[in-house]
Amino acid sequence: MAKPQFKLEHVERLTRGKRSGVNIGSRAVGHHLRPHERRSYERAMKLGYLELTTQDRENLWHVWEKVCAAKNWHLLVLMKDTANAKATIHHAQSASVIPGAKVVQRSELELSLAKQEIRHLAQQYNLD
Repeated sequence: MAKPQFKLEHVERLTRGKRSGVNIGSRAVGHHLRPHERRSYERAMKLGYLELTTQDRENLWHVWEKVCAAKNWHLLVLMKDTANAKATIHHAQSASVIPGAKVVQRSELELSLAKQEIRHLAQQYNLD
């Protein structure tokens, strides 16, 4: 994977509503995180994957794409449907902000199985 021209510090500035200092981010695409979203973001940084529900704003997804590109990680997102105890794993070898990225969307799994699968993927690809 090609190394992007921006760093994690640039993405961090976007999450706080500031200019990144490089040409990433757009006013049309939300990147600013609210306090509860910041907690999810910090948790994702430790785990190597992002957990979202159907009620979360898209901002976290946008930020996570850029984090994965900056850290040269696989894009791993667990989309939870807690009402039905199901989840969908989104996995791409590179973040979709990089041209030519291919997102592989897995079918719905039971929530506990999906969590086990995404933890395994994070250990394999994103955590040293």
